[in-house]
Amino acid sequence: MRVTLSKLLVTLLNPVGLTLIFWACGFLFRFVWRKARLSAVFFVGGFVALLVFSLPITAHFLMRGLEGRYEPRREYGPASAVVLLGGFTRGKISPRLYVETNMSAERAFGAMRVWRQGWAPKMVLTGGVVGVPTGVKGEISEAAGMFELLNEHFGVDSADVIFESMAQSTRDNAVYTREALTEAGFGLDIILVTSAYHIPRAVAVFEKAGFTVTPAPSGYFSDKVFNGKQLRWLPDPTALFESSVALREYLGMAVYKAAGWI
Repeated sequence: MRVTLSKLLVTLLNPVGLTLIFWACGFLFRFVWRKARLSAVFFVGGFVALLVFSLPITAHFLMRGLEGRYEPRREYGPASAVVLLGGFTRGKISPRLYVETNMSAERAFGAMRVWRQGWAPKMVLTGGVVGVPTGVKGEISEAAGMFELLNEHFGVDSADVIFESMAQSTRDNAVYTREALTEAGFGLDIILVTSAYHIPRAVAVFEKAGFTVTPAPSGYFSDKVFNGKQLRWLPDPTALFESSVALREYLGMAVYKAAGWI
């Protein structure tokens, strides 16, 4: 229920959702409450919101506000575990025959770069069953799906992995990973791997849960400097998508802050 409500809130407050809310208000003011001027304000406001969030420069600065908080690195100090957060796999649900990846697939590559450097004796794969109706054939936890993918493509052995298959949110990742590491007799000093836009919230949540965190961001959407070529100033569907991802993360940070989780 909590996950469903949070996803509904995200849907309503992304650029497309905001635009539809503006236009719905415009419709009500025009045809129900007969307020033509207010109606025009909301219709124009919806158009402006959609336009602004579709601009590459808007997406760039929204993303850089998240991705620029932690610099990437080539080397890490020793840690008890490399923790890889879920959210980048798609389960073996028809028509897929194998575990596949989504836009956050770079998390897997980032984790393997760190893992192969030998900084930690264990890798924690954390993620439960999210977004799949119960009873669907091929339903597995994200942790299990991540392992299948890492085992198939990178040869990761189950003896090197600690599974956490309960989490359905970033906060759950921290809470259940702490339990899993403590039960296995490992410390709470970790190298945390997740998407660059997600790393600020993830680090804050894990530190709040008592971890000592070395962040390992991966999968950058934005370059460090905005590419100001002529066509980059025109509305673009990719920019709208990136703005949506960034706004969702800012909203998540606000919700987590209000809940006392960061």
